[in-house]
Amino acid sequence: MSRRGVLSGLAGAAALISVVTVVSRLLGFARNLVFANAVGAEAVGDAYNWANTLPNVLFEVAAGGALAGALIPVIAGPLARGMRDDVSRIASGMLGWTLGGLTLIGAALALAAHPIAVLADLGSPAERDLVAFFIRVFAVQLPLYGLAVVLSGVLQAQKKFFWPAFAPVLSSLVVIATYAGYGRLLAGAGLSADTADVAGLPPGAAELLAWGTTAGVLAMGLPLLVPVWRSGVRLRLGLRFPEGVASRARSLALAGIGGLVAQQVSVLATITLSRRYGGDGALTVFQSMVQPTYLLPYAVLAVPLATSTFPRLAAAAARADRAGYAPLAAVTTRAVLVAGGAGAALLAAVAPAVATVFSVIGSGRTELIASMDVALTLIAPGLLGLGLIFHVSRALYALERGRLAVLAVSSGWATVVVASWVACAILVPGAKDGPATLRALGIGTSTGMLVAAVVLVLVLRAAAGAEAVRGILRTSAVLLVGGTVGAVVGRWTVDTVQALTDGLPGAIAAAAGGGAVAGAVVVALVWGLDRTTLTGLVRRGGAAVTPADVPLDAAVPGTLPPEPPAHDDDPARKADR
Repeated sequence: MSRRGVLSGLAGAAALISVVTVVSRLLGFARNLVFANAVGAEAVGDAYNWANTLPNVLFEVAAGGALAGALIPVIAGPLARGMRDDVSRIASGMLGWTLGGLTLIGAALALAAHPIAVLADLGSPAERDLVAFFIRVFAVQLPLYGLAVVLSGVLQAQKKFFWPAFAPVLSSLVVIATYAGYGRLLAGAGLSADTADVAGLPPGAAELLAWGTTAGVLAMGLPLLVPVWRSGVRLRLGLRFPEGVASRARSLALAGIGGLVAQQVSVLATITLSRRYGGDGALTVFQSMVQPTYLLPYAVLAVPLATSTFPRLAAAAARADRAGYAPLAAVTTRAVLVAGGAGAALLAAVAPAVATVFSVIGSGRTELIASMDVALTLIAPGLLGLGLIFHVSRALYALERGRLAVLAVSSGWATVVVASWVACAILVPGAKDGPATLRALGIGTSTGMLVAAVVLVLVLRAAAGAEAVRGILRTSAVLLVGGTVGAVVGRWTVDTVQALTDGLPGAIAAAAGGGAVAGAVVVALVWGLDRTTLTGLVRRGGAAVTPADVPLDAAVPGTLPPEPPAHDDDPARKADR
């Protein structure tokens, strides 16, 4: 297959993932709106979010690091050589270790539920008891998340992207129904989200929230068993890998766990700072409103491209193909950076309209919710870094340089902790201040993500050569200008529309118009000043992988051939300068 064909397939896969992800994230956004209305930002909402943090963090990190990052690189070679039995054995071994390990962690989490709830420092004994109950139920989610991640990795390694992208749609539908059912239970008892007391919840309300949320996680993994079976992979629970695979998988997985620890520390810091400086409601607004909105453009624009690229990079690395790996890494890294820049401009532009939507729909803490527009604006630059963290860390996993990836990513999470703490200390010097705390957390998150992105790009250059990051500085400069202009023009559009309209319909119209303007400005400037970033997805890349291309002794994991010298008569190189 030609390079054009490979990248057309890459673009098509990214488009498929993006379309499904749009549906998934819109449902996820609707889920957060239903949560804001039915559960709210009062004591129950804080308890729920506090307890649900740990399994969510485990899933997010495992999906991008410990599990998928370990599975796809070790499975790429056998897939390319047509060794289906080895593929099944690797997938089965990974599933067995994942379910076993996460079940033990879940059991430990359930046993430690009460001491952890005491650490939450939520105030009343009733709130601590509710947190402990939620933690015990949510501990069941851990092996279910593991099932979803391993099955998704098996499908993505085979370039089957629909079901891994669609499964969260099913999960969101289950969770939306759970929140709505909880709201109906409250209404039936004459209560609402802002009047419900933790100690006076209707019978079955807390149980519905806990088990309904857990059922949503099950809905994300169980349906994937069917497409995995249809793909020809036969899963058998066990702990054995083919010879030589276990050590590679263990090394990559342990590297991912290092990233998990770093991110967990940052999440715990966010929880602590929210409680210490922001007071009641700050944690819920940040985790259930600010962060999901922040992640929406990232998931729709950056993740599809990075996800569809990963198995191709892994296949190129498996056959030690620098000529395929480095140009593909470079062009997709620049494209992911553009996606992050467009997302940042869009988010900064629509922030006031999004705050209005949550203020109209949400229950309780209306002043705090209304202040999230500034937090969204401050956290928006982090999208440039977040997309690169997802993509470049996977590019390093493809080279089986997981430790380098984790060190780079950990530097970002450490910066999030320090920058958030410093920002809180400066912006909230006295009494608790929820809006100021949201702003501080936004500043800390953006700073950490950008630091990690810079370090990751430097590490990728060291691991794969200058060709793997060619053109990144020019793209960054163009995005600095384009993103700023797009954000300003888009925000002006939002403010103008909101001044002419009222209520929820006006806010939605303003967000749609301002977001479209911001994104269009960024893309137009990139097209005019850095066109090769966009056209490169069609013009450059690696060759297709077939079994004949990959001999059984193809490559030493984590290595590429020496980088060839640059030739000044190469028009592709000249175009990138």
